[in-house]
Amino acid sequence: MSQALWPALLFAALFYFGYHSVQGNYGLFSLRDLNSNLAELKFYADDTRDKKDRLEMLVSRLRKDNLDPELLDERARDVLGFTKKGEIIVLLRDK
Repeated sequence: MSQALWPALLFAALFYFGYHSVQGNYGLFSLRDLNSNLAELKFYADDTRDKKDRLEMLVSRLRKDNLDPELLDERARDVLGFTKKGEIIVLLRDK
């Protein structure tokens, strides 16, 4: 009986650690999921950085020392709803 006990315990320990190295919280499958989440988050970070850069450019064009009259006119019309006489307004729906 004692001759079979040690190999059985060794096999059980190897099975336990092998299973958890693949299926556990820090196993190979969890690593794969983390890598896919990382790729998705990098995409969102790049997209957010592009939006931030675009907004910073627009804000810099509206500063007092570097005022862009066309952008100011566009923003005033958009925010306040102003139009010139004879203009035709086309409203687009967001999807």
